[in-house]
Formats: sequence, structure tokens, C-alpha cells
Amino acid sequence: MHEAVLRDYLLGAADVVALRADLQGAVTQTSYDVFSQHVVNMATDFDVTAGHLVDLCDAVLAGHLPPPDLSVIAFCLVTSEHFQWHTETPNGQLVEATLYEWDSPKINYPLTLQTVAKFRHRLLTGEDTFTRADIPKEQPRTRNA
Repeated sequence: MHEAVLRDYLLGAADVVALRADLQGAVTQTSYDVFSQHVVNMATDFDVTAGHLVDLCDAVLAGHLPPPDLSVIAFCLVTSEHFQWHTETPNGQLVEATLYEWDSPKINYPLTLQTVAKFRHRLLTGEDTFTRADIPKEQPRTRNA
């Protein structure tokens, strides 16, 4: 994944087709439970807002991006030295909370159309509508006989 392509998408200078193409191959599975993510850094800084994340939610809800792509995008944003948000503001706090939840859907909320709609609502209003029902129940472990 190229940070510049993501930035251009967030700015409206690249379309969702370009973003999806860039996401292809951004994550590779190297063994059963080990994944590698490949990110190419950009040279300039970019301020991420809640509105940018709402746009990503809209792309998912319109069927242009699969929900799990938000995890790859969040990883890119969180680990970047050039994407930033202002955590001293309510907007920046929403951005940060959302990105960390998207980055770790297995320990937070799974990325589904239903949860993406709730993330979108929270980004727009600040109201958290998640419930315990949104947290996946752990699958029972089976014993090898």
C-alpha cells in the first residue's frame, strides 16, 4: 500500500478503484497466523479527520470496499510517520479511537456492514451505539481425539 494513494483518496484526487488496486497485495500471509503488511511511505504530512474516516465508511457501505480493507487502511494510518490527527480535540480523539479499533478487529469489533455503520454514526455524532452484541463470541475450542 502506498501512503500517497491513500492520501490522494482522502483528498478526493484518487477514486476508490485506485485505492482498491493499491490495497491488493498490501497484506500477505507468511504462515498460519502471521501476516505481513507492506506500506510505502509518503514524503509529506497529512492531517486525518473524522470526515475522512466517514468517507471510508461510506465507500464500504456503498459496496465499493470490503469491510476488512478498513483494517489494512487503519494499519497504514496508525503506523505512518506522516498521517496525523490531533488527539487534544474531540475530532482527533474519535479518529484515534476508530483507527485503533479498525486496526484490531479481532479484539475490538469485527468489521462488518453493521459495525461500519455504527463507526460512521459515532464519527459523525460522537454517540457510541455499540453494544455487547457487536462483540463476537469466542468460538468453542475443539479437542483432538
